Amino acid sequence: MLRLPKKARFFTRVPPVNVKSMRLTGRSTRSLLAAAVLLTACETAQKAKEAAQGASALAEAAQNYAANAETSQKKAEARRAKGDTLAMPYTELQQLLPASVEGYEKDGDPEGQSMNMAGASYSTASQNYKKGDHYLKLVVVDYNAAYGLYGMATAFMATGFSSENADEKMGGIDLGVAGAKGWEVIRKKEKKAMLSVGVADRFFVTAEADDQENSDLLKNAVRSLDLTKLADL
Repeated sequence: MLRLPKKARFFTRVPPVNVKSMRLTGRSTRSLLAAAVLLTACETAQKAKEAAQGASALAEAAQNYAANAETSQKKAEARRAKGDTLAMPYTELQQLLPASVEGYEKDGDPEGQSMNMAGASYSTASQNYKKGDHYLKLVVVDYNAAYGLYGMATAFMATGFSSENADEKMGGIDLGVAGAKGWEVIRKKEKKAMLSVGVADRFFVTAEADDQENSDLLKNAVRSLDLTKLADL
């Protein structure tokens, strides 16, 4: 058998592992545990802060809604005291609708109806408009004798809520008209806009249109109803 000379032999020596050097000392373990506890405490405190802020926002929204409801109720009672207990006939509401809005012309006749039931009445009027392949729709409702329905329709306007993401933007807006408060919804990908406006705690106006990146057209359409006149009724 061929044997290599000693000088030709080679070996790979693996240095011994110092297991003790790999072990955590009691002090190191306590330090890591303390850091983990501190991190958890910080995260918990942050979540508690966010929860408190959310609760505070909800409480504020509830207070705003309650105050708004109380004001609306007082106005409704004042109208009833004057004998103003019925909603306008829908034919009168139709007369408030504009003939055209920024190049959008009437598409068909206006629609409307008056509803009466025990202890409540309301009227609606609407008109469709067209400009090329695009549409605009206006609706005005008189909730004079249906305060509860008006309150439900405008409840979200008093909360101060707003939201925006890649698909949609929504929130309150100021139309610059005393006694009027608004809410817009912009569906970015669909390029559709919707606007709701409460006037004088009685009238509720909505506008909707396609091919829109903002609510400017709708604001002008709603203003064409003479909101100041409605607010004085």
